[in-house]
Amino acid sequence: MGSKTYSQYLSSSQLFLYKKVNNNFFVLLQRRKGGWADKMWEAGASGHVDHGESPTDAIIHEAFEEICVKIKERDLKFIGVIHKTIGGKEHAYYNFSFMCTKWKGIPKIGEPEKASELKWFNIKKLPMNIISDRKKVLRQYAKGIYYTNVNESKKVRNYLFKKSS
Repeated sequence: MGSKTYSQYLSSSQLFLYKKVNNNFFVLLQRRKGGWADKMWEAGASGHVDHGESPTDAIIHEAFEEICVKIKERDLKFIGVIHKTIGGKEHAYYNFSFMCTKWKGIPKIGEPEKASELKWFNIKKLPMNIISDRKKVLRQYAKGIYYTNVNESKKVRNYLFKKSS
């Protein structure tokens, strides 16, 4: 496979599988292995959005590749986007996050070279070593915040979008 070229506007998608057990909500996370964010907890599935692909298309195929589950676009719920600049103002990065409570298959590691473990966590008791963007989007969603902007000076701005009546 040849090397990929990404534009100066990078996007990724993250998927959080959710389940409810005895009035508690749990989210599936994967522990990264090697490379970027080694040993950190990550969304159940994640990956770059390739040229010509939508964030939902990306997460549907990443879910199958990384955790061996099939999901349908209609079962995805958008929970937020984080916009940040990296490497100076010349690079913008957009992380699109989705929740899903309906899938086919039993989650298991599909890429053992990239992940060492899958584990369900109570949404109120996330691990300390979770990737900060992932924790932020889960916490912001719980508050009704769907957009967060992290600029070069590390200032964070949150935007609350209310549903129209």
